[in-house]
Amino acid sequence: MTTTLNRIELSDGVEVVRTLADCLISIGHPSRLKIVEYCSEKPRRFTDIILDLRLNPASFKFHVKVLMDDGLITKVERGIYRTTELGKLLLQLVNQVNSLETRV
Repeated sequence: MTTTLNRIELSDGVEVVRTLADCLISIGHPSRLKIVEYCSEKPRRFTDIILDLRLNPASFKFHVKVLMDDGLITKVERGIYRTTELGKLLLQLVNQVNSLETRV
């Protein structure tokens, strides 16, 4: 017997945890974290992102798709990206955890 859970069947709390887990996995890659941080200051052009962060264009496209699918980055217009409010909140969480680690 197999059991499957659809998003509709999950309680709100479990759904929030699943979304947070997906976002943490997404931002767990160093390149994706750099992209989210870089685009949180202001909207950034594709060219600036790959040059300033020293990313391969194909690699950037892969990483930005993951970030967009998880709602951490959005495309403002053609070739311009910015960090979403969810992405900014996640960055704050990561920074708080990092500051706790430095105290221990």
